[in-house]
Amino acid sequence: MKNVVVPDTLLDTLRKYQQEHLLEFRDRLDEAACQNLLRSLDQIDFPEVARLIESALKRSSSKETPTTTGAISPLRQVVRLPETEVQRKALQQAKRQGQEILDAGKVGAILVAGGQGSRLGFPHPKGMYPIGPVTDRSLFQIFFEQLVSLSNRHNVAIPYFIMTSDATHEETEQFLREHNWFGYPEKDVLLFRQGKLPAIDAHTGKILLAGPGEICMSPDGHGGLLQALKKSGLLDQMRQRGIEYLFYHQVDNPSVRLCDPAMLGFHAQHESELSTKVVAKRSPEERVGIVAEVDGVQQIIEYSDLDPELAAQRDEQGRLLYWAGNIAVHIFNRTLLEKLTLDQEGLPVHIAHKKVDCIDRNGEPVTPDEPNAFKFERFIFDAIPQAKNPLVLEVDRAAEFNPVKNRTGDDSPETARAALTSQAKSWLEKAGWEVNPEAIVEISPLVALDAEDLAELDLQIRPDQKEILLIPEQGDS
Repeated sequence: MKNVVVPDTLLDTLRKYQQEHLLEFRDRLDEAACQNLLRSLDQIDFPEVARLIESALKRSSSKETPTTTGAISPLRQVVRLPETEVQRKALQQAKRQGQEILDAGKVGAILVAGGQGSRLGFPHPKGMYPIGPVTDRSLFQIFFEQLVSLSNRHNVAIPYFIMTSDATHEETEQFLREHNWFGYPEKDVLLFRQGKLPAIDAHTGKILLAGPGEICMSPDGHGGLLQALKKSGLLDQMRQRGIEYLFYHQVDNPSVRLCDPAMLGFHAQHESELSTKVVAKRSPEERVGIVAEVDGVQQIIEYSDLDPELAAQRDEQGRLLYWAGNIAVHIFNRTLLEKLTLDQEGLPVHIAHKKVDCIDRNGEPVTPDEPNAFKFERFIFDAIPQAKNPLVLEVDRAAEFNPVKNRTGDDSPETARAALTSQAKSWLEKAGWEVNPEAIVEISPLVALDAEDLAELDLQIRPDQKEILLIPEQGDS
C-alpha cells in the first residue's frame, strides 16, 4: 500500500470512531486491493454505524430480547375475501377504480430481486429460475410479460424498479439484456443495488474484516430499499414521471398479480398510504409473519414474536383471530417513501446475533462455532405503523401466493408449478372449455391476465389434451 495515499479525512474518521484496525493489514495488499478497500471504506456511513454499534452493544449488555411489546389485538382496517353480493360488487367497483388509476399512468412497480437460488440448488439470481409448467419460463419472464400486457392494455408506461444486490446485479442485467427485456421497453426498466452494512464484533463493537483488505458487509434488508432509491435518484424520477403509487413485490412468487387494479382501487378508496395483501394462515404454527395491531397501531409481527397461545386463539366461527399472513405484496404512496427517506430515524434497524467468518487480530481466518457478530437490517413492512390509514386486503392463497422458497416440500418449485397449472385450468373451465384433469397447462400473461380475457378468445382445446400451452401467435399445443 506504499503507493496508495490514504486521505487524511478518512484517517481522522477512523480514529474518531475507533475503527483504525480496518487499515491494519494494508501493507499486505497490492495497489488494486488497496484501492478497493478505500472505496469500501468511503461507502460506509460511520456516524450511522456508530449509532447502530451503540444500540447493539447496549442490547447485548442488558440481555434484551427483540420481542414485540404492547397489547396485541386483531385487525380492524381489513377487506376480507368477498362472501356476499354486496362485497362482490365492492370488489368490482374497486377494480374499475384501479383501472382508471392505471389508465392515468400513475403506477410504477418495484421488484426486490437481490436473492440467489442457493436453497433451490440454483447457482444464479432467483429471478432466473425456470418455473413455467410447460415452457420453463423464468420468474423474471412471467413478471415482465404481465407488465407488457398491462402497459399495452392501459396504453401507459409502467416503470419497473428492480432492486438487485452485489451478488445478483451483473448477472440479472445480462440475463434481461440477452432476452431483450422480454419485450418491455428498456427505458422503463430501472435496476438499482441494495445497500450494505458492516458486521461488527459482538464484544468490542469493532467492524469485522473478512480478509486483510475486505470488510465484512451484508445486505441491509429489503427496508434498505428506501435509501437505495434515494441515492440512485429514482425517487426523483418517480416524481418526474408522475408516479403516485408503487406496487411492491418480491421475486419468489410467480402467482403475484402485478399492479392489481382491485388493490389499487381499495387503496385509493381508503386514502391509504400503504396497503398490504395477506392470506389466511394454514394453521397457528405456520411460520409466517402476521398483520395485527399493537396498542392500536397496525404492524407486522414475526411468527417467532407471537405468543403461541395468542396464535391459537379463534373467534366464534372457529377462525383464527390472528389469521392475516403477510405475503410481501404492498402498495406504497410515493410521498410516503419520500417522507421516510427524509426522516432521520427512517425505518428501525433490526439487530441479529450471527456467526460471521472473519480474520483475527493477527490476520488469520476465523470460522466461529458460536455467534460472534451483530448484523443490521431494515424491513420494509416497518413502514406500516408510520403510514396513514394502512389497509389490509385478503386474497386467495391458491391464486396469488405460491412462493418458490424450498427445494422440496411446501413452497417448492413442484408446488408452484402445480398451482400455476391449477389456476390456468380454472381459468379455461370458467371460460367454457373442458380440460383434461391430468393436463399440464401454462398460459402466458401476454395471452390472458385472468379468466375474463380467455372468454374473448377463439381457442381449439381438446378434452384429451395432456399439455396445453397458450402463448402469443402459437395458440395451444
